[in-house]
Amino acid sequence: MYHQHFLSATGSDLGPLDSGERVLWRGRCAVAEYAFDEASSLPRWTLPEETDVIVTDRRVRFVHVADGTQSSGELFWLWPQHLRVQPGNRETGRNATVTQIQLVCVGPAGTYPALIFAGGDLATVGDADRLANLLRKTIAHFRVENADLIGVPAPQVRMLSRLAIGPEFSNFQGGTGQTVTVLGSVPVPAPEQPEPEPEPVHQDDTPVSGPRAHADRPGREADALRAEEAMRAEQDSRSAEPDLASRAASLAARVANLVSEAPDGGQTNLSAYLDGEYGSGR
Repeated sequence: MYHQHFLSATGSDLGPLDSGERVLWRGRCAVAEYAFDEASSLPRWTLPEETDVIVTDRRVRFVHVADGTQSSGELFWLWPQHLRVQPGNRETGRNATVTQIQLVCVGPAGTYPALIFAGGDLATVGDADRLANLLRKTIAHFRVENADLIGVPAPQVRMLSRLAIGPEFSNFQGGTGQTVTVLGSVPVPAPEQPEPEPEPVHQDDTPVSGPRAHADRPGREADALRAEEAMRAEQDSRSAEPDLASRAASLAARVANLVSEAPDGGQTNLSAYLDGEYGSGR
């Protein structure tokens, strides 16, 4: 989500106005940015009533300096889609609301950022109406004169020409306010997002040991000789005692031979033979 569109980075210097740019109004008032696409949203940022505001034939610019820190920004006449005067109510004290001039724009991703001016030299509804009439005429003239560059079609150019003449803003304290739609607006570009910082590369400083050579130690040859003798003894024991599979095969051959030698109808005492075979091996 984009959080601000019109306020420059803290300490930024916007530089001088363009060559031939004319100043039409200069005063002081509070400035803020709201997200009109979000119901009951809080301001994205605010500047106090001591903020210097300049209206030219190309933009509105504001600058405020406090404690050596400069806050500034601007809105070009390419962007506003709606211009509204919202009068303050008739309440006093904490329930009182101030009169506002609202410049509502079309932003990226379906947003509607709005630049708000209030208080200071715009303390009364009449003050706000006079500045709003100047803004209406100035924005309309700018778009008519630059219709080819902006891409405003001819029917909208004719309507903008009539808008430069009227209707006039005429409000009163506690009223419902007035809104004018200014044709030919251009969406506000998305603010530049800071590039993400690269993740730090963690270097492992743990020393890596190389392959270790087996150091010679006393008695190493004697240990090798004893290991070889133990292996030979194991092989001799396996040769002296055939495994179970070999013994079973030998037993089967002997039984088959005994049965073939028995006379017809005779019985062979296999149990005695088996007892003798396995009894001797137990």
